[in-house]
Amino acid sequence: MAIDKDKRIQELEDTVAKLLERIAQLERRLGMNSENSSKPPSSDAPGSKAKKAKPANGKRNKKGAKKGHAKQNKELLSEDRVNNLIELTPEICPNCGKTHFRDTNQPPLRDQFIDLPPIEPDVTEIRRPIMDCAACGQRTYAPLPPDTPKHVFGTGVVAMIGILTGVLNVSKRKAQLMMTKVFNVPISLGAVSSCEERLSRALETPYQEALTAARSEKFGHADETSWPLGNLLKGWLWLLSNNDAAAFMVHQSRGQEAAHKILGDFSGTLVSDRWGGYNKYEGNRQLCWAHLRRDFKAVSQEQGWIGKTGKKLYNLAGKILKSYKRVRDGCLKVDTFKRRISKWRPQLERWLKQGASHGGDLSAKCREIFKCRQWLWTFVDHHGVEPTNNKAERDVRQGVLWRKGSFGVQSQRGATYVERVLSVGATCRRQGKSVIQFFQDACHAFHNNSPAPSLFG
Repeated sequence: MAIDKDKRIQELEDTVAKLLERIAQLERRLGMNSENSSKPPSSDAPGSKAKKAKPANGKRNKKGAKKGHAKQNKELLSEDRVNNLIELTPEICPNCGKTHFRDTNQPPLRDQFIDLPPIEPDVTEIRRPIMDCAACGQRTYAPLPPDTPKHVFGTGVVAMIGILTGVLNVSKRKAQLMMTKVFNVPISLGAVSSCEERLSRALETPYQEALTAARSEKFGHADETSWPLGNLLKGWLWLLSNNDAAAFMVHQSRGQEAAHKILGDFSGTLVSDRWGGYNKYEGNRQLCWAHLRRDFKAVSQEQGWIGKTGKKLYNLAGKILKSYKRVRDGCLKVDTFKRRISKWRPQLERWLKQGASHGGDLSAKCREIFKCRQWLWTFVDHHGVEPTNNKAERDVRQGVLWRKGSFGVQSQRGATYVERVLSVGATCRRQGKSVIQFFQDACHAFHNNSPAPSLFG
């Protein structure tokens, strides 16, 4: 049977074109890092980051404090915190050898030396002798007092375990080791988990308080990261935060249902990335320009005309962010900034439209950004709205570090502990409160059936 050479050549050319497109896609995926995608910096391969350009004079700044930098001397502790005071008076003058001195009424020189003594736990033992009744012979012993603690480990132990596992990202085994070897508290691995559950129950009301505060402000930052639920089930850790509070939620889904649950009755301006889970939100939005700039960098690394368009978008995004920082720092007037945006906005949208006219994944990225272009400029017209979602990314980083060390949670009880400890810890730091003291106060109130302490009191 005769072979149609033209048809065969066309088939081979089509196959080569498909293979070349596939190779280009794989090369783009291979070149993805934290600078041109939403991948975290921890996922970057060693040596993958581009080298910084040398300064014009060929010299790099030396490490350490720069010339003219204000000194940061160690502050002395107050005298009421000094346990051992040693006062030394001169015995002989190093100049003339005499031994008589007059008081100058000047403050003395002070040198402090700080160390940690061996830590010993506060152990209370209640002894109840077993007695026989002299009248009837009944063997008996005294009941425990009504104010006797209900648990072996007190609120200080529970709060410290909360700090270790929920704030410092220490594993349960290492927390057990530290409690046993450093604090001299003999505790089992199961008891560590039980203490976490007690703290979680004590933080129920403060967590709801943080969640309500996160939903009640004019501006909110939302983000999410993966969070394994057991060995086979993939879940997500969601966050909604503002300047006053932060609230976390563990959910099986990354979709719109989970986004709606964490947002609740929030009605302010939502700052987020372009993840589709937030698309059902009907209020005002601001897309993160840090994410957009990374997207533009990915487009700029493509060959051909779309790569040139991506470079224009990437450079313009850098100008916009730089100008915003100058406004924030008081170096640029708001009116001047708005005039610049009025010139840059049509340029950026025109280049997005040009990038969207091509085929392929990168053109699709331009099309997606162009469709939601009305959410790019909210920060220009609404005072207080930030153009980036850095606030949420800094908060969710705590959860990322926890996940990397623990590989998620194995139960709903563990997920609840994660939500409450992360939320209360982040909100305490925003309010300038001691996290460990708040944990201890919350546990004390819970065990005494009294109202939980307020995060905002």
